[in-house]
Formats: sequence, C-alpha cells, structure tokens
Amino acid sequence: MSDKQKDTQHIKLYAGPEHACGYLEEQNSVSVFADPTIEFDNTIYSALSRLGFRRSGNHVYRPQCPSCNACWAYRVLVSQLKLSKSHRRILKANLELKIKLAPPEATAEDYELYEKYISFRHQDGDMFPPSFEQYDDFLFSKWCDMILLKAYDPSGKTQAIMALDILDDGLSAVYSFFNPESHYKSLGTYLILQSIMLCQRQQLPYCYLGYYVENCNKMSYKRNFKPAEAFINNRWELLD
Repeated sequence: MSDKQKDTQHIKLYAGPEHACGYLEEQNSVSVFADPTIEFDNTIYSALSRLGFRRSGNHVYRPQCPSCNACWAYRVLVSQLKLSKSHRRILKANLELKIKLAPPEATAEDYELYEKYISFRHQDGDMFPPSFEQYDDFLFSKWCDMILLKAYDPSGKTQAIMALDILDDGLSAVYSFFNPESHYKSLGTYLILQSIMLCQRQQLPYCYLGYYVENCNKMSYKRNFKPAEAFINNRWELLD
C-alpha cells in the first residue's frame, strides 16, 4: 500500500446539510465530503473510491444518511461481464457509431449536447436549467485525470458522451448524456457497455457506475451490468 493510500484514513470528512432525498420518497439525505483543502490526485481519489466515494467537480463525497443505507457504490467486474441478449441487440443496432476518446475539455459543442439532454430529460432535476458554468463545474476537475468517451455518427456529429475518471483499478463513470432525439438505440446503455469494454482493453478490473439505490426504479438499470460488487456496510460484496 502506498503512503497516499495509507493517508486516506486520516482525511477529515465534513457532513453537508440534510435535505430531501432525490431517489427515495420520505427519506432525508446527507453526504460527507473529503476535506477539500487537501492536495487531491488520482492515487488518493482511487483509494477513496474503494471506500465508496465518488467525484462531482473538485469535490469527493459519499452518502452517509442518518436513517438509510440504500445507496451502494457499484462496480462491474469487467473481465467477467455477461452480455445479455439486450446488450447484444444494442451494440448491433449502433454498429455505425464510431467511438473516440477525447481530452477533458469543456467545449461549446459538447455543452450544446448536454444542454439539450438536460432540457429534454431532466427538467425536474437539480441540473435544470443548465448553464455552461454548471456543466464545467460539475463534470471537470482541476486535479483529476479523466477522458471523454464520445460516440459519433457517420456524418461526424456527436451523438453521445460519457465522462470517465481514470482510477488506478478502473474507470469511474461520472456522467453520460446524449442526443434525446437520436434514432440510435439505448444510448445510455451503449455508453456504459463501451466504457466497460474500454476497461477490458486496458486490463482494468473495475468499471465504477456510481451509486445503485435499492428500491429506486431509475437506478435499477445498473443491475443489468453484472457480475458486480456493491460497497455495503464498509466492504465490497458480490451481488447475486
């Protein structure tokens, strides 16, 4: 274990304000944040990810709710991925899309796709109405190594983007967005499959998919990528 990994146990945590949960009705939510004054890098961040943390902008956090333990960090065991018939249909339907990796830059063209996605799909969410500043602050970081996985149609137009953090044991899906009016099939699932396959090519053992929330329908799609582990009661457990 490196010195930086050992040092994570000494990182101070700060609780944010309690607020209504965005996933489960009649629940309140609290997140704890790793001390924002420390000098983060991907080694420290990778160690914290193994403790159930993830990133939003320059902040590293995890849920720590007073009366609920339904949010579990979720990671796919990429070398053992079992493609379902639905997965194979999605990959086949989107064969003409080309995948390219791009540096983590907040461009006007990418923001236009993000703005359209949020405005069509998430008008009831915290990110509406979108702005370029909010997009930049949410996805990107001053200290984190990351890449953008982009799917292009034959005309060269970007149809979908996945922002991925580079960890020392995998890739972490920060956020994905796509053209909500596209005729291509299940682009959200397609981006996750491409992210997992990128992990396989780079021989990384895990693809982190954020938090799986038990009994929340809009998070249930993550269980379609398996085998997988969830961080429950401070340890990773293989899910049935």
